[in-house]
Amino acid sequence: MKEQTKRRLFQIVYTLIQWTWGIVQNTAALFVFLFVKLKDPKRAVSRYHGAVVTEWKLKSSMALGMFIFLGFQKDESPMARAVLAHEYGHTVQSCILGPFYIPVIGLPSLIWANVPAAGRKWRSGTCLYYDFYTERWADYEGERVLRTKTPGRMLRS
Repeated sequence: MKEQTKRRLFQIVYTLIQWTWGIVQNTAALFVFLFVKLKDPKRAVSRYHGAVVTEWKLKSSMALGMFIFLGFQKDESPMARAVLAHEYGHTVQSCILGPFYIPVIGLPSLIWANVPAAGRKWRSGTCLYYDFYTERWADYEGERVLRTKTPGRMLRS
């Protein structure tokens, strides 16, 4: 089978899983996507291994279902590629966990990133942001599927 055919088949299966098993987070993400695009129709949107990547004005990045929202301009720098691979890892988690993604990954990750008491360790530098189980697992899945480095591994080397 040709490499291009394999990639296309992967993207079809990925999308099918996202919109069936992962419909809850994809529906929520679709509303976020539409809100971002309505506020700024010229906002950059691209595809990345089947995921929909949108640059937004927030400083942090996020993945929900098959949607990735980047808090920076997508470029080819090693760290930008690593963050994109990490966020893609979250989309893989969505495929694995389906309706359990939000309680198992989404909410704990949101708390870890935004609640000062929860993030005190990584904010103080005693550990990396990517040491939390949701982020470490996203790094693992991004590296496994894309065969590239993610931020946790880059920062540890």
